[in-house]
This record gives sequence, structure tokens and C-alpha cells, in this order.
Amino acid sequence: MKKTYLYGILLFVMAAWGLNIVAIKILVENFPPFTITALRILAAGLVIFAFLYMKKDLQKMNLYEFGYVALSALTGIFAHQALLSIGLVNTSATNGASILALIPLVTNILAVLFLKAKMTLLKIGGVFFGIIGIYFILVLGGGSYTELSGGDLYVFLSVIAQGLSFIFIRKASYTLNPKTITGYALLMGAGFMVVLSFAIEGQSIHKMGAAPSYVWVIFIASAIISTGIGNLCYNFAISQLGAGETAIFLNLAPFFSLMGSVLFLNEAFKMIQLVGFILIVIGVLLGTQIFERKPRVDKQVGVSVSK
Repeated sequence: MKKTYLYGILLFVMAAWGLNIVAIKILVENFPPFTITALRILAAGLVIFAFLYMKKDLQKMNLYEFGYVALSALTGIFAHQALLSIGLVNTSATNGASILALIPLVTNILAVLFLKAKMTLLKIGGVFFGIIGIYFILVLGGGSYTELSGGDLYVFLSVIAQGLSFIFIRKASYTLNPKTITGYALLMGAGFMVVLSFAIEGQSIHKMGAAPSYVWVIFIASAIISTGIGNLCYNFAISQLGAGETAIFLNLAPFFSLMGSVLFLNEAFKMIQLVGFILIVIGVLLGTQIFERKPRVDKQVGVSVSK
């Protein structure tokens, strides 16, 4: 399959995930954060699971595989989403998305440490430019990294949780296909989130009905398009390109988050942030090895079940 087609799919996913940060920011300001996150992940999980079940794309799991999928759900869905929801209550959508762009760096570092993955010079250069771009956005752009806020810290911890989930997903992917892992992980993670939401926010769930109707539309779009369809498309691309090359595209999500934050949340825009995103784009071009004469496809398989 042509890489340009796969890159187009990834561009769509990054737009959906970038705007999803704006959507989550709106949702956690109108609903109890854990409860709405649990419902969002559960809705996406049910849609994906039903779709895969009808297409007969689900594999049966043994105890070994179940353990790795459960661990990926615990870290990549439960911990990542819970920490992200708390963080976005106390920081801007722009800062949150920019910190999330560290996921490719964390993914590559953990892959090298635990999965014996290889890092090419171009990929290292891509990660470097991506991090410099994030520095421009958070520090030179007046972000809270000058004085790290609690919200930013929670978002950063969610990045660590997501990175850890990729390790467990990789282990499970030796014998399970990405679709099966995604479907079961979303449902398991949603289950963990439901328990947490009842334990912490059980008394405030009745207030959810007071939210405006447009917020519920945002909820449906976030669950179905960003989390559901987005993950299916991402998993398709990652199975073709590999975890390392695909993860570099995650650096593009903050660009769409910034545009959405300016348009829908009235957050400030600074030209220095545009410079940062240009550097991030350069990082993506390097990380995807476009400049190599003979592009090499990384056979490493991974799955994202985060957004």
C-alpha cells in the first residue's frame, strides 16, 4: 500500500485527536471528569467491539494474552485517560496537547529499552525537532512550563502511562491482531473508569442532565469519531508502517489542538507557537524518513487505544 495513502489516514486521525483535546476540555468543564470519560470510552468501545464482532475480526484470547491486554487497558486507557481528564481541568487545551506530543519520544525510548527497537539518525532528528518545537510552544510561548502547574504535571504523567501501555500492547500483538487488542482494551479500560467514577463522583452523576445539548453532540463526536474511528484508522496505519514511524505523526496533533483552541475556546495565539509547530512538522518529515532514497517499513507492530 502506498505510503501517501497511509499518511493521509494518519493526518485525518491527528486532526480528530487534536480537536478531541478541545472536546475533552469542554466535556470535563461541563461534566464530572471521570464519569464523562468513562462514558466516552465505553461508547467508543461498544461501537468498535460491535463492528469487529459483526465482521468476525475478533480473536479468542488465552490467559497470557488477556493479562497483557488488561495491563494495556489499565495503563493506556484507565491511567492515561484519568490523569488526562484531571490535567485538562487545570491547564489549557494548548498546553495539554503540546505535552501529549511527548508521547512519540516516550514511546521510542521505551521501545529501545524494552523492545530492542532500532533508532535511525533521521528518527532521532525527528524526535529532536519535535521536542524543540514543544519547547517553543510551552516556554517561549509563555506556557506553564516556566512554572509547572499541577494540571501540566498530570498530563505529563498520562504520557508516561500511555508509553507504558505500548510495551504491553507490543507483547500482546505477537499473537493477537491490533483490532482485537483495541476492542477488548477499550471495554476493559471503560470498566475500570466506570468503577472509579462511581467511587469518586457517584453523588454528582445526577447533574449530568443539566448540560447543554451541544455538549452532548461534542460527546458523541468525541466518542465515535475521535476515539472509535480514530483508533481503528490509526491501528490500520500502524500495522502497515510500524509503531515508531507512525508515532512520529502524534507531533501533529498539537497543531490541530491549537487551531481548535483559538477557534472554539478563545485561547490566545502567539506567533512563536507557529514557529514551534513548523519545527514539529520538520520533525515529522524527518521521523517518517521521507528524505531517504529507499524508505524502509518498520515491521514492529503496535496499537494505540489512547484518544
